[in-house]
Amino acid sequence: MIALMHGASLAETTAFVTVVELKSFTKAAKQLALSPPRVSEMVRNLEERLGVRLVERTTRSVAPTAAGERLLERLRPVLDEYQSALESTNEFRGKPAGILRLTAPPPAGDFFLASAIPRFLAHYPEISLDLSFTDALTDIVAERFDAGIRIGERIERDMIAVRVTDELPLVVAGSPAYFAQRGKPKTPDDLVAHDCIRIRFSSGTYVPWRFRVKRRDLEVHVEGRLVVNSVTVARRRGDRIGSFLCSA
Repeated sequence: MIALMHGASLAETTAFVTVVELKSFTKAAKQLALSPPRVSEMVRNLEERLGVRLVERTTRSVAPTAAGERLLERLRPVLDEYQSALESTNEFRGKPAGILRLTAPPPAGDFFLASAIPRFLAHYPEISLDLSFTDALTDIVAERFDAGIRIGERIERDMIAVRVTDELPLVVAGSPAYFAQRGKPKTPDDLVAHDCIRIRFSSGTYVPWRFRVKRRDLEVHVEGRLVVNSVTVARRRGDRIGSFLCSA
């Protein structure tokens, strides 16, 4: 409960203002969803805390004293501002609004966020996006992000996760110049003998080259002369230098 001067509570001051404005304890009790004795007790408690009589009571009427009139004059704007502050949150309840801070690995931007962002902004005109692309496992709470996108199962154990896309199929691709010089691999194991472009996370680990052959998962440890931390750069360089690349 919010404490006001001399220990007076917000409930007591609200009861006083309502009684004086409606000129009735019964009507005030109805509006406040309380019993008339309870409202009378709250106003009496307020008077005792302040050490001054605020309301003149008779069997036929209720009227503020001079002290009550002055208090009402000062309290009404305060209570109006308080109510306005509470109602200002309605806009967030009625429709999504504000800034959405999101962290995601660079491949997420290349593969699906780039096409999803325009649709999202069109659907939610009151939301602004603040996107940070990094392959590091950013602490979402410490860095004050609202959410994060992770590849596969690279998430902290205490985080709540939901799937945002279907599985992204990966293919092995190479330039015509590379195929003409080195030939095409027939099986995933053949990649061991090829010059592959590897993508490295900021943690130092490499993006794995995984395949599914006859319902069996297989991971090939490839080698190559070029290591990058950007899928976009890897794809562009693969076209130019003719190396092998595993990409979506």
